[in-house]
Amino acid sequence: MSEKGMFLPYTGIVAMAFPGYYLGEEKALAKYSEMLSYIQELDLKVIKVDQVVTDTFGAKDAGRFFAEKKVDFIFVVLTTFVPDHFIAELVDTGDIPVFLWAVEREMDCISLVGAMLINPTLYELEKHYQLHAGDIGDSDVLGSLMVFARAAMMKRVLRNMRAGYMGENPDIMFSMAADEYGLKKKLGVTVVPIRDFEYTKRVEQISDKDARNDWNNVKGEVGEVRVSEKDGIEASKAFLSMVDLTKELRLNALSINCWSHLKSKICLPIARFNDHGIGAGCEGDIHSTIVMRLFYVLNGRSAINGDFMRLYPDENRILFSHCGAGSFSMAKTRDDITLHESIETHDGIGVFFPVSQTGIITAVNLIGSRSEYRLSVLVGEAVETDMVYEGNPMLIGFERPVKEILQSAVRNGAGHHWSIAYGDYSAELELLGKFLGIDCRILS
Repeated sequence: MSEKGMFLPYTGIVAMAFPGYYLGEEKALAKYSEMLSYIQELDLKVIKVDQVVTDTFGAKDAGRFFAEKKVDFIFVVLTTFVPDHFIAELVDTGDIPVFLWAVEREMDCISLVGAMLINPTLYELEKHYQLHAGDIGDSDVLGSLMVFARAAMMKRVLRNMRAGYMGENPDIMFSMAADEYGLKKKLGVTVVPIRDFEYTKRVEQISDKDARNDWNNVKGEVGEVRVSEKDGIEASKAFLSMVDLTKELRLNALSINCWSHLKSKICLPIARFNDHGIGAGCEGDIHSTIVMRLFYVLNGRSAINGDFMRLYPDENRILFSHCGAGSFSMAKTRDDITLHESIETHDGIGVFFPVSQTGIITAVNLIGSRSEYRLSVLVGEAVETDMVYEGNPMLIGFERPVKEILQSAVRNGAGHHWSIAYGDYSAELELLGKFLGIDCRILS
């Protein structure tokens, strides 16, 4: 399957009815078919049980079927009242989140009564689930279904994620230390250690010809280039060598500690990694690297990494920026992008442009260890900005006073690196936190 297909939530769908009590079970298959006609129009990969389940044996078989297919979640269509034993059997084969839809149509079907019978059973079994009620096609329930589906997909993406970790965290950034056991235990992420010398060895294996061709292509994608050919070719060698590394080690994310020997040498490659779907944070931040990959999976485009940089209380805005590793796709136009030497080292290459596309954004900071991971989430609106800071400045307005946001971030132990994507994914992230058993707080 292509990677694009992997970004669709794997949805196991089954309909249930309880025969013999004049509840309208004869209409169950028609309701199921109608529901499927709606579901198949959504961005879901649908894996269905063809027949309506009407007993505990069928429920057990459906649970085993979905476990074998490795679905992200199970969508149960309750066409009538259904005994909770059906659901207990369904979920007995694994820890798969469950979305229950009680179809409310004929009064005699009393599907919501059955759903509320099921509710305490799933609660006592400590399953991850949601329960909704409405007629087929209810837009609110369909919206909740998609949020649930994307959160369940993110759980699978984390479980399958292999994140390269080269050079650990910078010696000046203690709070970014990675707990490899914690990331595996809490998030499911496999951290793949990569020794520093791998970088130099692999860069040397890229030919000047291949690097020059790549560099010429890069120059055609930006507005202005104010760096030497030597530095450009070196950056292309870094990019090509690390792409080869990710293929060889089957990585979907790569964290490289650039501090300080690779500072200005890896900024352009990191910008390009994210546009290619390889999650990459800055300065050896494995946590933001993981979030950058999650955002790419969620919306199919790159996010950007920014420091929590400056408050503007009068306008109720916060400036985020980093030192010049912004993905090209985050620029309003490619003409806005300038490549020039790093502002911190005065050599090498940085990627500079204001992130001036407007729209709703979600900013996330992930940090912690096996004792406690924390997701801090902000939802705001990006506004137009110029180069107020020589990097990739992004100015975001909020409804809540920004000084209060800062204090909430402080109380939640949030860090300085925030991954920012267009769109509101706060509901999905809150639900993901529940699935993973980690603290997720919306601070805005």
